[in-house]
Amino acid sequence: RTSELNSRRLISSNRTHDNSYYRNHKPLLDNFGTTHVSVMDADGLAVSATSTINQLFGGAVYSKRTGIILNNELVDFCGRVDSIQGAVYPSHAGEQPPSSMSPVILEKESGGILVMGGSGGSLITTSMALSLINRLWLGMSLKDSIAAPIIFVSSNNDVNFEPEFDKVTRLGHKTGNWPFFLNVVNALEKENGCIAAVSDSRKLGMSAGY
Repeated sequence: RTSELNSRRLISSNRTHDNSYYRNHKPLLDNFGTTHVSVMDADGLAVSATSTINQLFGGAVYSKRTGIILNNELVDFCGRVDSIQGAVYPSHAGEQPPSSMSPVILEKESGGILVMGGSGGSLITTSMALSLINRLWLGMSLKDSIAAPIIFVSSNNDVNFEPEFDKVTRLGHKTGNWPFFLNVVNALEKENGCIAAVSDSRKLGMSAGY
């Protein structure tokens, strides 16, 4: 709890800072290589599943028997630990690399169900948080909630944003130059017997029903 409060005190509402300002709060590296699917059947049973091979083409090794590309999740430890004890001493297993996976199934007070998840490495958590806020707090449609423009602070403390947010440069933020955003939020919602399904258009995704 104390650590969370100290972190909050370092947040400035009108600008970003270099890494040294945040002292021991080192930001995670940004990465990608993930897919997510949100599914619901006719009986209302839902699944929110995120899968990843980590970076592009994972470990660049595939199983000749199955054709499945193997992941390279061990690189998530790079820059964070000096050794992986569990790999050397199985009895010390327990080290886990950080992950941004955030699949959720929310049961609403109205009886409805909201199923959501995303891909895009470090963009997952912020993109999902924005989509949930837009839908549950601001009352936007599920489609508009996911399509809303993105702001993301990278591991270098650069503020990257889609064109609709060009005014943030006037607030003193150090801005990045991302030409596009690799985040994808997929969601479906059942409310009053009706189901709405949305796939983020940033990767030309589409929803489907059978």
